[in-house]
Amino acid sequence: MRSPIFLGLLILATPAAAQMVAPLTTSDGKIACTQGSTGVGRANQWEAVADKAALGGWALAETAGDATDLRFPLCVAAQIVARDVDATLRFKIVSGTRAQVAGLMLRAQSGSDYYVARASATDGTVRFYRMAGGRRAELANKKAPVTLGEQHALRVIAKRDRFEIFFDDTSLFTVTDASLPVPGPVGVWSQADSVTHFQSLLVANPP
Repeated sequence: MRSPIFLGLLILATPAAAQMVAPLTTSDGKIACTQGSTGVGRANQWEAVADKAALGGWALAETAGDATDLRFPLCVAAQIVARDVDATLRFKIVSGTRAQVAGLMLRAQSGSDYYVARASATDGTVRFYRMAGGRRAELANKKAPVTLGEQHALRVIAKRDRFEIFFDDTSLFTVTDASLPVPGPVGVWSQADSVTHFQSLLVANPP
């Protein structure tokens, strides 16, 4: 069932060159996105954390510290809905024993139905998944220099059934998948006990 938090929202309609901020935190240090999760494990514990490199001085981080592998906390910027989008997530992975990841969600229909691009410092890869019915299906992956304690950028250009994934301005791979051809919000995604500072999420119409 589609979650009601994703209904009645704004479709992205900006000029091609313009970018919009998908809100993760507020200027006074509160959470601005809609929290959810996929999988099992402890409840989410999202926090706004002070970060000078983050947009507005506040980053978003999930800090529950639950190392359950199939635990995927998420926070969706429900104010912006799009099918075709150029989305850039800037982040810094801080720690994690089971996982050290940062994820960028696209076309979210619910907590169990979306696409996600995931960068991991644990194995130095960027992977692209289709999450359907709460189950991950990997569509593509490539090695990338994802490191702890450094700022990185993960970018996805989505057009219809085509997705191009970038890491730090380098195009890694392109994948096609037509299983979720409808608009949905963007958001951020984590795994297990990964602590990542999600510093900004910017969206625009694809080039």
